[in-house]
Amino acid sequence: MNILVVSDTHGNQGAMREAISRQGPFDCLIHLGDGVKDVMAVAGELGIPFHGVCGNEDFDVAAPETLRLVLGSWTFFLMHGHQLDINAYQSRQVWEGHLAAMADLARKKEAQVFLFGHSHRPLLVEVNGTVIGNPGDQYIGSAMPPSFAVIELTPDTLNIKILRQEREGDWVTLFEHEAHHSGIGTAPAKGNGPRQANIPQPKLKPGSP
Repeated sequence: MNILVVSDTHGNQGAMREAISRQGPFDCLIHLGDGVKDVMAVAGELGIPFHGVCGNEDFDVAAPETLRLVLGSWTFFLMHGHQLDINAYQSRQVWEGHLAAMADLARKKEAQVFLFGHSHRPLLVEVNGTVIGNPGDQYIGSAMPPSFAVIELTPDTLNIKILRQEREGDWVTLFEHEAHHSGIGTAPAKGNGPRQANIPQPKLKPGSP
């Protein structure tokens, strides 16, 4: 199963459509809030199943604020992130607390993966056995280039990549992580993506427990 994950599109469908065209086909689409109507429109037009949650700037949208989503043998917990009072400019220490809280919430929901948006910064890390990811944003006027996540699922393996669009139009891999039901393992990140100084970035090594 191949899944496209986006967040914070804020009315921009262009980058999402290009991602689907160049990186697809996808079996489903996930939107993590602030622009969830964008994925509803694109998914409906293309006939692709979608799942989404509301962000703090989504209004009159029939989508939940949080979602426990089971896809095959994997369980995801989705939320926009404003509920946790996060922002990209908080200190590393504060972010370590946020990530620990996300991992704890995922465990309570019996989910192996926690996906969120809101900070507008791509992130991929494993905390206390939980894979935590943020695909970044795609809205017009963002200080960051458009980015998104691609998840490939098998019954035993989850591979997640976060890709960013370069000025030349090519999509490059910022981070990549592979998880197994029997334990967590990572593949080295590819590309030279920007590092958000205040948000802890992946520190995993191949074969980490």
